[in-house]
Amino acid sequence: MTEPTRARTTGRGLTRIRHALPDRGAPRALVLSTFVGQTGSGLLLPVSALFFTRSVGLSPSQVGVGLAAAGLVGLAAAVPAGRMADRFGARGTYAAALLAQALATASFALVHSLWAFIAVSSVAAVAERGGSAARGAVISSVGTGEARVRLRALLKSVTNAGLSIGSALAAFALAADTRTGYLTVVFVNAAAYVLAALPLRKVPPVPPAPTGPAAPPRRTVLRNRPYALVTLVCGVTSIHYEVLSLALPLWIAGHSSAPQWSISVVILANTVLVVLFQVPFSRGTGDAVTAARAVRRSGWVLCLGWAVIACVVFVPAPLTAFALLVVGMVLHTVGELWHSAGSYGLSYELAPDGSHGEYQGFFSLGRGVTGVLAPMVLTTLCLASGPDWRPVGGWLLVGLVVAVTAAAAPRTAQRAGDTAARALAGVVPRPRTTQDLA
Repeated sequence: MTEPTRARTTGRGLTRIRHALPDRGAPRALVLSTFVGQTGSGLLLPVSALFFTRSVGLSPSQVGVGLAAAGLVGLAAAVPAGRMADRFGARGTYAAALLAQALATASFALVHSLWAFIAVSSVAAVAERGGSAARGAVISSVGTGEARVRLRALLKSVTNAGLSIGSALAAFALAADTRTGYLTVVFVNAAAYVLAALPLRKVPPVPPAPTGPAAPPRRTVLRNRPYALVTLVCGVTSIHYEVLSLALPLWIAGHSSAPQWSISVVILANTVLVVLFQVPFSRGTGDAVTAARAVRRSGWVLCLGWAVIACVVFVPAPLTAFALLVVGMVLHTVGELWHSAGSYGLSYELAPDGSHGEYQGFFSLGRGVTGVLAPMVLTTLCLASGPDWRPVGGWLLVGLVVAVTAAAAPRTAQRAGDTAARALAGVVPRPRTTQDLA
């Protein structure tokens, strides 16, 4: 290779690296904040169940009840917390939420009863939901269209990387299996939330929504039915997260001939693929029409991937079953990438300026409600006992429901876009009268 050719090759390589890195200023600060916070979360995630049962002294059922109660409280707080971000400024609200998460996480060290566990977990859930809504509003102020969706996709890749690193480091605490080790993880996680708030100083403050006559109407998202339908479509399709974390490991362990280490391999493959390809898959989804089409594609690809995974039950050879699982996981991941990219685009592009916090909080309800209901649905359908055709039929049914629901994304997005355009033009729908209802 000649020197000029080598120089051109090196130059192209450096250009690709620069394109992969976040821009200086606010995008890079958000990436750093996300990486630090999610690495801390990844530390606590694998050890939390053991900490609450072996160290705090709760039973597994009490942990389940406490987390379910906290999850419901967090869901109820999503929209009010988002409205607070719009009212008082998204950057400050996001920083305050991170500090509240730090305080709540550290407070787990003082928990020794179910009611205390529910109280602290609820505070943590409210802070997490509020921080998520405020973070969405901060992202909406950093860029528009394609740049905004690219940043959101990059943050997801960084989230997966941070969680993976944190989970790997948690192995030391799991090996020690002592209260001291678990408390160390708890306090490091709390410190990570504090450190995650520091880079936000590099993010320009998001001006609060105007007050008085110029203020946007309160609770507009609750009256925006087309946006609610988009939230429903994206929420139902997001069941793929629970398929990965709950249904797939149990399916491999109890219904396939694949070796047990297949569980770790396929989940690791998903993580690596998301880190590498979430940004490329997000190109073009800064436009609502393209984003809706991405969601529609995701439904059919997820359905196909789950059909392949379901067929593993009929394969007796372990290595063949493992190969089939890898194929199914690649299809699942492609569907996840398209769904995430499309959902990001729709959630931002269909929300009015000045209300991004409220709308992001509402949009998170779709994913949150699905996360609450999905374990019951997946264990009942995809992990059903009895003949093999029952759970296989469950996988196919869930896949078809997701595909059909995702197919409605373009139509619902068009309606939501028309509503947003009328609101921007100042055209308010005429209130219905008694004659309309007759």
